[in-house]
Amino acid sequence: MTLPAAPSSPPRAQRRTLHAQFVQWLLWPLVIAFALATSVTALVGYRTEKIEQDEQRSQTLAIFAHSLTKPLWDCDGATARGIVDTLAQLPIVRGVRLQDVCAGQAIEAGAAVPAADIPHPDRLQMPVTHRDEQGRSYTVGELEIQFHPFSIANAAIQSLWQQLAIFGAMLTVVLVGAALVFRRIIGRPLDRFRQAILEHRTVHEGAAPRGRFVDELTDVTQAYDGLVRELQRLARHDPLTGLGNRMVLEERLADAVERARADGQAGYVLLLDLDGFKPINDTHGHTVGDLVLQTVARRLQAAMRSTDTVARLGGDEFVVVAPSQEPLTGLPQLLARVAAAVEAPIECEGLVLRVGASIGAARFPDEGQANAELLTRADAAMYAAKQGRR
Repeated sequence: MTLPAAPSSPPRAQRRTLHAQFVQWLLWPLVIAFALATSVTALVGYRTEKIEQDEQRSQTLAIFAHSLTKPLWDCDGATARGIVDTLAQLPIVRGVRLQDVCAGQAIEAGAAVPAADIPHPDRLQMPVTHRDEQGRSYTVGELEIQFHPFSIANAAIQSLWQQLAIFGAMLTVVLVGAALVFRRIIGRPLDRFRQAILEHRTVHEGAAPRGRFVDELTDVTQAYDGLVRELQRLARHDPLTGLGNRMVLEERLADAVERARADGQAGYVLLLDLDGFKPINDTHGHTVGDLVLQTVARRLQAAMRSTDTVARLGGDEFVVVAPSQEPLTGLPQLLARVAAAVEAPIECEGLVLRVGASIGAARFPDEGQANAELLTRADAAMYAAKQGRR
């Protein structure tokens, strides 16, 4: 007689540690939050890029309209044509049309600009006016600029990659940190309990997690705060010179203008363009050029007061915001300090180098109360100074 076979035991389920299950449960909420945060970041990045491009368009229109005033008033068609051709070569510009009242004709460059009666979101226009010494205004022309369309995809991608890297790194840190912390405060005590039960011994010492976990969490928080502060610093400062960037400039200039208007005091914004820097950069290389820019930045900061602001716009352009200056003597003294800081010999890599500066100034609040207006005036004055040095 054959005995029935003993029933086989059911297959044992695959064992997973508690901290692994915890990470799996935590993963999907974090992924969803990550996706939402990335989407919001991309949207904010697009809106920021759109605002900056609109501001750049308006500044470009205002600057070139201002530069065309004298040629159109003097009926200098050749100079006006040169300015229009230069404007059409800008990367953001698709086409330009200038109505020359004196010549009674239009000057065009680049792609065709739609008719003025046809609305177009990428076209801006501004009358070109001349103001005589008696304060009378004369319309000498009208400038129309057709800009390249603003790409939503490009704007989103430009701001998305960096945010993806940051959020991806943060997601990885959170998951790994959560697994390690969970394993420490729950997994290890449970292992000690299990081992104690198997060995039939007391488990008093392993019954509760240690208090060191609080110190470890504090360290993680401090490391995260340091990362955020570093990211905030990088977002507001030029990485080469350590000076404030355009964001800092806009904030400090607006604050200085507001305080000057409230206190009845004058201040100046200076726009500097280094003369002789390009030959140094081309001849001796970018390393020497970077050292020159860093030296100029340090000297400008040392020459200014603690209440002044020195910023770098990019390339070899710097901006100084100097509030609370004497109306008659403040500007000459300020220009002398800036020129002395820039024009002093620079020793680097065994070389003795010299650069100069073309400086344009605008006084606030009487010459303008908006940042764009003051920077436009300073840029025009700087351009005139540069032309006078040639």
